[in-house]
Amino acid sequence: MKRIIAILLAAVMIAGLCSCSGGSGGSEGSNDSETIKIGYVNPTTGALAGNGEGCEWAVKQITDYVKEHPITVDGKEKTIDVIVYDSKSDQNTCTEMAQKLIEEDNIDLMIAIQTPNTVIPVAQVAERYGVPCIATQSPVDPLANSLDEFNWTYDFFYTLDEVYESQRALWTKAGYAPGSKAKVGLLFANDTDGTSWHDLFIRRLAEDGYTVVDPGQYPSKTTDFTSVANTFKEEKIDLIAGTNIPPDFMNAYNAVIEAGVEIGCITMGKCCLLQSDVEALGDLADGIMTQVWWAPSNPFKSDLTGLDCKEINELYKKDNGRVMPQPTAFAYAGLELAVQTFKEAGTTEKKAVYDAIGKLKCQTIVGSVDYSKKLKGLPYSSSVLTGGQWQRDENGELNLVIIDNSLYPEIPITGEYLEGNATTNKKSE
Repeated sequence: MKRIIAILLAAVMIAGLCSCSGGSGGSEGSNDSETIKIGYVNPTTGALAGNGEGCEWAVKQITDYVKEHPITVDGKEKTIDVIVYDSKSDQNTCTEMAQKLIEEDNIDLMIAIQTPNTVIPVAQVAERYGVPCIATQSPVDPLANSLDEFNWTYDFFYTLDEVYESQRALWTKAGYAPGSKAKVGLLFANDTDGTSWHDLFIRRLAEDGYTVVDPGQYPSKTTDFTSVANTFKEEKIDLIAGTNIPPDFMNAYNAVIEAGVEIGCITMGKCCLLQSDVEALGDLADGIMTQVWWAPSNPFKSDLTGLDCKEINELYKKDNGRVMPQPTAFAYAGLELAVQTFKEAGTTEKKAVYDAIGKLKCQTIVGSVDYSKKLKGLPYSSSVLTGGQWQRDENGELNLVIIDNSLYPEIPITGEYLEGNATTNKKSE
């Protein structure tokens, strides 16, 4: 009897070990179902909801395309099921939703997208569980700095050196060229994204002969920026550079204006990409400069769907009544890459899927992909980057105009630099 009990206990222990082995929420083998499962964590609500705009539209576009053009995977014609969960713009929720996608939904591939705040925690979960991950819309450096090694993730975006060079070109347009000794006030949160930007900007600004005014990084979701504004006023800064979530920038910018700080120009990442976010600033939004990752005038065409930038923008406008936001273009591109990956792999076996991502050489709606570069062990492909400025048209509507294409001359310029209301210290006066 004791021997029988011991055998039963051993069997239970072995079964438990097998079920926990590797921490994986799904089988490493192929998926026998009729659909390929793709996980997607999106900031549908919360501070980053503007970046999550258009996710549902992009998912529908690509899933409908694959329904009409099934792909052969694991010897079967298959469609895709994109499972989207709301991160609520919270990093802990990102982690929880990514785990749910792997453990409960048994996804075949993860898409990590919509700013480093979402990309980093989602990619970290994918790495931990051994699930292939396509990351995009996160500068390469913050993601590369978030882990010691990457075995399952590829990133498709630009580096922070490219961001700095793009912003430097914008400062030059505003009259603050390298060597001018212009005083640059920094505005960065103390999260992984902000720290990556902060450290690189500190180094590059000094190399280019700018004077750095660094009030220190602040905790994200800070509401009182009085000390930052006072520092900027005392040091008589010429311009502000940074990257922030929209509520943080709104609070900081209002504090700076209320303190009477005179600003020659502002370049901001993340918080000033979307019309809805900059409109919230009112009249002071006019003249703010930022990165432009995608525009309807860009010369790209999807190898998957055959649509070019102008055509996809017209589709979005027809369905939503406005120009397609930049993040929506990357949502579409991320899904393009997911489908192209499974076409390349021909299987849902996870290691083969991961290897297939690295072999991709195709054009998406946001540009060409070639994952031949690496930064600190993270393989990546550079996306195009130009410099833009928010300007009001004759009807008073804000538009993001491309005023610099020095990094990627193939992208057409759509306007010229203008002093706007955001330029409280106007050189023309």
